[in-house]
Amino acid sequence: MQQLQREDIIKYLIKIQLNFENAYVTSNQMERELLVESWYEALCEYPKVICDTAVNNVLKLAKFAPRLGDISEEIEKLIAPETKSDEELWAELSAVLGRVYDISRYLTYPQYVKWANEKLQEIYSGLSDELKLFVVNVSTLVDIAEMTDESLQFERVRFFKQMPQLKKHGEQKTAAQKFLAQTKAQQALPRPKNDDKK
Repeated sequence: MQQLQREDIIKYLIKIQLNFENAYVTSNQMERELLVESWYEALCEYPKVICDTAVNNVLKLAKFAPRLGDISEEIEKLIAPETKSDEELWAELSAVLGRVYDISRYLTYPQYVKWANEKLQEIYSGLSDELKLFVVNVSTLVDIAEMTDESLQFERVRFFKQMPQLKKHGEQKTAAQKFLAQTKAQQALPRPKNDDKK
């Protein structure tokens, strides 16, 4: 797969300037180089074809000159198409609440507690990872399933308010874990021996 080059960044910026006449006006060569370099550093890890598609997609819908963040956001959507919308996540949660409620009734019978917990854990494990950011454990899932219709409406509002922040936090956590794993891998590499020690 073809890698992104600095020339590609220059083409993207020219495309944006042609569509939005006052976009990315620079006053000297140094500013132009810094602009290209900052875009390149942010996008260089992605394949060229993904970046091309992202720029074109954003330009099709843009009412204002797209910024680097707009392009990056579109790239993330393209490389993670399995990401569900908040509406889809709420529908997924709603679809299991009836079963969760029915199974949770068995928790009051000692002879069925183990079976009920296993079934509830099974349902929880089957939820999307993004949904688990909101429904943090089986207990929370049962609590939501046991809500009245009125309380569930308030929970729905809370869900739609919190999900964008939870998704962003989840992405940051994943990025941090990836960075830590890379750092540990680098630290595990053998170090050159120092012959100066006596």
